[in-house]
Amino acid sequence: MIRALAADPPVLLMDEPFGAVDPINREVIQNQFLDMQRKLKKTVMLVSHDIDEALKLGDRIAVFRQGRIVQCASPDELLAKPANEFVGSFVGQDRTLKRLLLVSAGDVTDQQPTITARPSTPLSEAFGIMDDHDIRAITVIDNDGKPLGFVKRREARNASGICADITHPFRITGKAEDNLRIVLSRLYESNTSWMPIVDEDGRYNGEISQDYIADYLSSGRTRRALNIHENS
Repeated sequence: MIRALAADPPVLLMDEPFGAVDPINREVIQNQFLDMQRKLKKTVMLVSHDIDEALKLGDRIAVFRQGRIVQCASPDELLAKPANEFVGSFVGQDRTLKRLLLVSAGDVTDQQPTITARPSTPLSEAFGIMDDHDIRAITVIDNDGKPLGFVKRREARNASGICADITHPFRITGKAEDNLRIVLSRLYESNTSWMPIVDEDGRYNGEISQDYIADYLSSGRTRRALNIHENS
């Protein structure tokens, strides 16, 4: 690889480069390869018979059968919408679980309405918002947009005062860049069904729940489709 890079080619061709490496070292080398590729910004065409390797390393994956391309798509689209039975069997029956590593919390929260209140919001107003949107709780944010906690709908019903009076602190908070596998792990560890998601500056990005994740994964939506929609 070093000899190939010394010539500074615009495109790098690689045929099963990690096939003979043991699993532990293979993961380390793959991570180093990804870091190098991001820094050098080289286009790499890599042949692999390992679907997990392709999903990890590839921006686009072309699946061949008998010398013909049967599908060429992003990793998430390949898992969400396999073109035929052959592609479906190739990516595996656990393809929905594999998507957990490819989809970020931000991808999911971007598809949900952002509903918040302030500490000074009257509880009667907060209850009205929750009632209108049929939600069980509302996130309370400060003037910088950072989540402070949440108010429960049942506690705000017929209550006087402001949100600050009955705001419950969050047990956990997730980051927008966290993949769904990390998010689900944290939800299960904390025995909670939802949590707020924040951006890199700690500002509220939305909420994510087990139901939202299940809905996203079963809807057929993909990261590629979302990006096209955002850029249109």
